[in-house]
Amino acid sequence: MRLRAVRTALLAAVFCLAMPLSAEPADVAQFQSFLYSKDDLGATYSPNATTLKLWAPLAGAVSVILFDGPVTPAVSSLPMARSADGIWSLTINGNLDGKYYQYEITPSSADGLADPCRVNDPYARGCSANSGRTLIFDSAETDPPGWDQDHFVTLRQNVDAIIYETHVRDFTINTNSGVSPWNRGKYLGMVQAGTRSPAGLATGLDHLKELGITHVELLPVFDFASGDEREKADDYTWYNWGYDPVLYDTPAGSYASDPDGTARQKEFKEMVQAFHRNHLGVIMDVVFNHTAATGMDPASIFDKVFPGYYYRLDGSGHYANATGCGNELASEKPMVRKFIVDSVKYWMTEYHVDGFRFDLMGILDRDTMEEVYHQAKQINPSVIIFGEGWDMERVLPADRMMTQANVFGTGMGAFNDGIRDNIKGDNGGGFVEGAGAPVGGLERFELNIKGQSTGKNSGSIPVFSPNETINYDSCHDDLCLWDKLVLSTPDVPENLRENMDKLAAGILLTAQGVPFIAAGDEFLRSKSFNSNSYNNNDPRVNPINWSRKDRHAGVFNFYRGMIALRKDHPAFRMSDRAAVDKSLDFLRNLPANVVAYVIKDHANGDGWKDILVVYNGNRQPQELAIPGHWTIVANDKVAGTNALQTTDNQIAVAACSLIVAHTDDNDSASGVAAR
Repeated sequence: MRLRAVRTALLAAVFCLAMPLSAEPADVAQFQSFLYSKDDLGATYSPNATTLKLWAPLAGAVSVILFDGPVTPAVSSLPMARSADGIWSLTINGNLDGKYYQYEITPSSADGLADPCRVNDPYARGCSANSGRTLIFDSAETDPPGWDQDHFVTLRQNVDAIIYETHVRDFTINTNSGVSPWNRGKYLGMVQAGTRSPAGLATGLDHLKELGITHVELLPVFDFASGDEREKADDYTWYNWGYDPVLYDTPAGSYASDPDGTARQKEFKEMVQAFHRNHLGVIMDVVFNHTAATGMDPASIFDKVFPGYYYRLDGSGHYANATGCGNELASEKPMVRKFIVDSVKYWMTEYHVDGFRFDLMGILDRDTMEEVYHQAKQINPSVIIFGEGWDMERVLPADRMMTQANVFGTGMGAFNDGIRDNIKGDNGGGFVEGAGAPVGGLERFELNIKGQSTGKNSGSIPVFSPNETINYDSCHDDLCLWDKLVLSTPDVPENLRENMDKLAAGILLTAQGVPFIAAGDEFLRSKSFNSNSYNNNDPRVNPINWSRKDRHAGVFNFYRGMIALRKDHPAFRMSDRAAVDKSLDFLRNLPANVVAYVIKDHANGDGWKDILVVYNGNRQPQELAIPGHWTIVANDKVAGTNALQTTDNQIAVAACSLIVAHTDDNDSASGVAAR
């Protein structure tokens, strides 16, 4: 779980956590008559006229304030008309392309507020720098050439994905990325072709293609509160991951060549288009569990439009705070649910986004997430939706929330902290460090490997299908994998620690489920042991140091080989629980801290008859008697699909490493998997 309280310390002063809301949040039932089902909230542009619509049932009056530019004075204030369903609307004749606007809302007497306030449009699709003013623009003019021919990346099952998580600025801001100065840290830097490290190895987009992953997951790329977007990328006096959302439907301006105007929309589309041309899907990390601010804070939007409606309250009438960020969105309320669903649909239709990772998904209610999934699948049957299913919510009943337990049978995925802690440990070491028995015992670890269990500590949480488990050993939260291994094994030589890293990757890429890799783990990325780097601007912490690929090319090649192995062999990508049970057998009577299994009989249509996988979690090599004629394709040094050697009835496994081997139809491995 993210260290939320620490991460949001700079914003805590504006959340007013100890203050009750000035207006009691509206009860859902009381406002059923104000529900609005159409998809035209916000600004609907045409060259001849623009219509603006805002849902604000309790407002006493609403006006549109128009501006010619991002910092120029207002040019007009135009009153909006209210309809019976709580919609305020106004059609303005003429071409408003490039004009900025805000709403001025005069509260009704029921709000207990007296003064009008200005607020950005919650449904805005563009804005000036730093969430300054919302923008009216012609979206068709932001389409790059050939955009109408751009298509989602095809994904047959979730388990066919190999997800690579990164941060736009981190990925290319380092001068050793080889990315041009004007693209470093930007959307277009993500997809600049032909970039090289100091030693001439592929970086950036070419690196991702060489690695072989299928989807790039971007840490938040919508408009967020932190930092000054007008600062040059190389001269930031600030840094933030972006988990402080303001305008959900507007791309972040700090990653564009110009934070004003429509550069952010154009360049985001160019980035997606380039990824798609290279057969890479784009996943957005979305943060619908909380907002950057509430009340009358400058970064607050929802409370100024409809005080209290969008947030949950605790029993004392304060903002609920299961997120640790000062508030939590009330996804169960119909118009909040609509906002979330509409936002997901917009990013898919306007920007061709292939999937979504939901930050703190367990804060959102299950009905909302299922509606998101249903609507997204209608747009793109290959969409992948997953998130953090931690059980944190304390206002609504647990059975209503989208936790790990409630993901069961939905088709969505949940992060698997059980396999994470079994691989590398939590406070101490884990299996790959030679730390002993896995968390919850060997049986739990085996369920993780079969893609049938998530959860940690309190017990195994069953998974309906391997499609529903996101297997990871590292992500942006907490220590990155290499730093964790260094701290947990200070007494071992570096070559053995490298084995541990490769074994961790090998487990992820051979286990049933969806593998997830944090950027840089493939060449031993270090964050200088910073375990919560969300706002750390030290260049030694977050920026990817591409020189490490030069120094650790062997580790990179191992990751690349394991990815190729997984992609080429469907036995590692079964999507049916019963098929896994039928095809995968664990070996017994093995040495302590050794796990071995066989995937048999051309499982899932695989070309290999039987596949043997052995994980050695000991700091000493192991010799195993395993009947059969085996062709080894992966060991402690090399991984892939090509034969490295053959062996009969005996398997040697190096310390803290793995073996992947196979038999063909004319080979014998009878009795190998007796249980």
